[in-house]
Parts: sequence; C-alpha cells; structure tokens
Amino acid sequence: MLKARFIIAALAFPLLAASAMAAGTKDDFVGALDGVIRERCINHEKIGVRVVEIPSGETLYDKNGSSALSPASVMKLVTTATALHYLGVNYKFKTDVYYTGPREGGVVKGDIVIRGGGDPKLTSEAVWLIAEEVRRQGITDVTGDLVLDVSFFDDHDSPPARGGKRGQRPFDALLGALSINFNTVAVHVYPGLKSGDPVIADVEPMSPYFKIINDGLTRHGGHPVAAFRVNGEDTVTIRITGAMRPEDAGGVIHMNIDDPFRFAGETFRAYLKRAGVNIAGVIKKGLVPQGAKLVYTRQSEPLSMILRDLNRFSNNFVAEQIVKTVAAEVSGTPGTHENGLSLAMKFLGESGVDTTGVVLHDGSGLSKDNRLTAKTLSGLLVAMSRRFDIGPDFIASLGIMGVDGTVRKRLKTSPAKSLARAKTGTLNRVTALAGYVSGQDGKLYGFSILQNDSGCPYRGSHKIEDRIVTTVHLLAGKKR
Repeated sequence: MLKARFIIAALAFPLLAASAMAAGTKDDFVGALDGVIRERCINHEKIGVRVVEIPSGETLYDKNGSSALSPASVMKLVTTATALHYLGVNYKFKTDVYYTGPREGGVVKGDIVIRGGGDPKLTSEAVWLIAEEVRRQGITDVTGDLVLDVSFFDDHDSPPARGGKRGQRPFDALLGALSINFNTVAVHVYPGLKSGDPVIADVEPMSPYFKIINDGLTRHGGHPVAAFRVNGEDTVTIRITGAMRPEDAGGVIHMNIDDPFRFAGETFRAYLKRAGVNIAGVIKKGLVPQGAKLVYTRQSEPLSMILRDLNRFSNNFVAEQIVKTVAAEVSGTPGTHENGLSLAMKFLGESGVDTTGVVLHDGSGLSKDNRLTAKTLSGLLVAMSRRFDIGPDFIASLGIMGVDGTVRKRLKTSPAKSLARAKTGTLNRVTALAGYVSGQDGKLYGFSILQNDSGCPYRGSHKIEDRIVTTVHLLAGKKR
C-alpha cells in the first residue's frame, strides 16, 4: 500500500503543480511543498527542508531548517567547499621519488625514498609510470632499502570518531599519505572454459604480496562467486568461493586493504622490479633525508577534477584524504582530522554560514554522529554561488540529476531533468539531497533536504526529494 501511495502521489503531482502555477502566488508555492512532505511515513520532527533564491539568499521555504540532523554523504559538500577555499581549484597532489647515497652508473648505493603527498587518486597506472620514469633515468639497482615517507599525515588511518569497526567493503577503506587504488584491491573473475573448471581469477595490482586460493567453480547453481581476504604476516591471502555459469560475463570484486603502508610498499617494489629496477633491501618507514636527490615528481590532476569524481560517485576515501590534506597544507604536517575539520568550521563561519548545531566528525558523512542543518547547507550553497574564484567548480562537481553520478536515475521523467545539480546522502534510515535547480523563470535556487528516522523506504524518500526539486523548478518563480 505504501508503494502504491507513492505512485499515486507521483502521478498526481503534475496536476497539482499546474494548478499552483495558474494561481501563481507565494502561498501556492509554500502549499505545494507542504503537500509534498505530508506523507505519513515521514518523521515530521526529523525532516529539514529549506529553499533559497540564488544568489540573494532570500528564504522561500523552511521546514525545520534549524534542526541539526545527520546529513550522510551530503557532508561532502562541506569538504568540497573547504578544500576549494584553502587549496584552490588548481591544487595538485604530489608524490616524490628520491635516492640517497652515491650513484655509480645505474647503481644507487643507498635507498630509494618515496614521499607521499596524500594523493587520493594514485592508481596502479600512476605507479607504473613512476617506475618507468625511474628506469628511464638510468637506475637499475638499489643496494639499500625502499623507504616510504608518509609523514604528510598523522598515524590515524581512519577518522578518530569512526572507531575500530570495519569490514572489507571498499567504501570503508583506510587512509594514508601514500595510498594506491583507494587502498582497495580488485579481484577480476571470469568463468572457466567449461562446467567443472575453476573460475579464472586475478588480482589488481599484482604483486607477491597477494596469494590467491581459488575454490570458485564454473557451473550452474550454487552461491554466486565471492572473494574475501585473510591477512598473514608477509602476504594477504584472497580466497575465491562460489560459482559462475559458463555463459556469465566477467566481473570485478573490490575489497579494502588492512595495511595501506605495506600495500603501497609492495606495489611500488613490484612495479619497479617489472620496470627493471631491483631493490636489494627491505620496505621501511622513514623521512626524506637532507641531501637526497630528487628523481621524479608525479602530480595529480587538478583538485577541481578530483572533486567532480568525489561528488558524482560519493567516494568516502577521497573525502577523508582531502580533509587531512587541507590540514597538512594550512596547519602544517602531519595533517590530522582534528585540524582539517576545525578549518572546515572556520571556513563556514567566515563565509557567513550559520553553524548552530553543526557537528563534524568526518569529511565523508559516513559517521552518523555528524550534524548539519538545512539552514547551514542552504547558507553554504548561497556562499559558494557568490565565489567567482571557486563557486563554478563547486557547482560543476555536483552530479546532474537524471544524467550522471549518483543522481543519474533521479528526475528521469521530471521537467527538471538535467536542470538540477545535487549531492545525495544515504545511511541507515537517513537520506539527504542538496544542490541547485534552475526555475522556469530563469533564476537559480538552492535546496537542502535532510530526512532522518524516516519510515519511508529509500525509494519513497528519494521520490519525496525529487518532488521537492521539481516543485521548486516549476513554482519558485511564481512566489509573488
């Protein structure tokens, strides 16, 4: 019955909107929004909705706008704006490679030192290019060790407020100043040639650090193929279980890594060896010593491009790496969550955003203890719209509703499709949506919607949010 009620409401909405447009008054606009959030499944004490005109900031609608609620991944809007403010749109993360000691031809009689700069998108391909560059500069043998300088961040590999509870899912990856592939490993699986054959499995990135135990079979029936890791002293064992049918296409199973430092070291060592650079010693932690000679600096793409992926795909790892990077660059190394989140609060306050009730525990929104208000979010949307230096990149980082990112399936049949940019948020019994939508009058409007402890199914909550956005698109310009 609940699902049917949402379908009926969605079908009835265009008629209600048309009626309100004909009347064209502010009361009709407010009444239409009141009608959208009248669903009985909503927890009316724990929903916050605010609509503002951009860039004036005039409040057009407010329902519990000052209530501090869990924002889920909409928290990433605060992280995004903070990073753009302190680092700038063209900031690039750096990964430096040095060698120590004398060099005789291709032989380094010392160490290779790799200094991480917090790059959240340092991929296997980037490691391969770094290794190839080292070899192109004539280095073939290193008599010493592979030293990793990870002093850019502190030793906390997750936000302190998160606690120690973790699974192997990629959305909960650990952090590190030198991190590869979002600190996750990809297990590629394919069916064998015929029934009864083992599945074909491989790991990316490949290195001696990983050992595969393949119990997966090619057959009809049985549990779907799965993978899980078991950490050993010197290796990580990845066990493949389950079944794939002979006609199945290949797939990828992602899981996080429990020791980012060792993972980075083993991956660099493997790729250097593959490029023809042999390291005689061990992998260890250290600092770049005075007198070390720079071999190569790998720069990331600009921050503005990284933030597009952050918000379109809601990557928790990237968000937390950025928080610590802001702290390192502004407050000094090592970068900490405490300093990064403190800078975020400072930025909000200096931007004229109301921070009453705001609590920041991480930069991704994964913690349910975070608190934002719809008023805070709408204030942030207004403030960023007025920043010509960083505002356009902030807006461009948001997914286009009905087109791409986490909002690609939203507003598919709405007249507001492709005319709204937004960030989603989802946790257990929490959904949220905030962003911008153009009105039929040609003006721009900001909306922020927070739903906590709702009795609506997620799909129903999303429909409510989408109807709010559509209402703003259709009716906000008819407010007078």
